[in-house]
Order: sequence, then structure tokens, then C-alpha cells
Amino acid sequence: MREIIIATCILIALFLYLPSVNYAAPQACDKPGAKALMAKMRPDMVKSVTEDAGWVVVTFGNDYFHWTDRQTEGLVTTYANTDACLTGKARNLEFRSPSGKLIARADSLRGIQMK
Repeated sequence: MREIIIATCILIALFLYLPSVNYAAPQACDKPGAKALMAKMRPDMVKSVTEDAGWVVVTFGNDYFHWTDRQTEGLVTTYANTDACLTGKARNLEFRSPSGKLIARADSLRGIQMK
């Protein structure tokens, strides 16, 4: 079931955000669709979102331990693009595992970097 939800979120994001796949320069997007997608990511996929030293820290939920590397990269990309759509700009994002390990970073200069 978890894999189906993850795959569905990734597919929805691809269809909604194909025009804005460049994280550094988000374009027009479907904000209602982005809000709905973000809501589907909580709480199993995204446990918490906090701010620390100028970075938005996204901590994944326990589902993270069941994801492949490709699924993790897809969710990081989906979250970053969805966040850029909703906020109107690319923010400094850090993605962490439930145990606090750094998984990826995203910012407007370097884009998305998996660790």
C-alpha cells in the first residue's frame, strides 16, 4: 500500500509540474493540486517541517525505511517542486531521515543534491 501511495504522489507531481521541473526557476503551477499533494504526504511520508538556520528541514516519516533510492529521490524532487509552487520561489530545503540523517539538500543555486 505504501508503495502505491508513493508512486501515486510521484505520478501526480509529474503531471502537475512537468512545466516547472527546473527547481531553480519555478514557473506557473497548479496551486490547488500542489496543496492536495502536500496534504497526501503527511504524516506517513513527511513527519515534520521545521526551520533551522535559514533552512527548511523536512523530516521524512517511518515510511522512509521502505523506500528505494529512486523513490526517495522522486519524493525529494516532488516535495521541492511542490514547495516552490506553493511559496512562489525555491527555498533552502534539507531532507532528513526519521533518525536525523541528511538525505538531500535543495536550493536555488545548486538545485537538488542527493547525499
